[in-house]
Amino acid sequence: MDTIITIELLDEQFKFKADEKSTVDPEDIAQYLIEEVRQVEARFPAYARKTNKLAILVTAALNIAKQNAEMKNRHHHFLHDVAVRTDKLQRLIAAST
Repeated sequence: MDTIITIELLDEQFKFKADEKSTVDPEDIAQYLIEEVRQVEARFPAYARKTNKLAILVTAALNIAKQNAEMKNRHHHFLHDVAVRTDKLQRLIAAST
């Protein structure tokens, strides 16, 4: 059965369905988003926080998308590095036998 997570962002409630097969705790995902929105909201002037909710949410989404892209890039480079090192080790082993 799917779990529904409710979070509050900028005085609004949002719900999302947690994927049972995920290895990530849905509460952790919710908390990550809440924290990112809070950090963005803190950078907005107090008078603009109520009227610019969409801008705050979009900025938080862009920040998370950027973090995700950077992580994917680092992961790609890591896998490439592992492949290069594995190839080198295999050649060294083959040369020594």
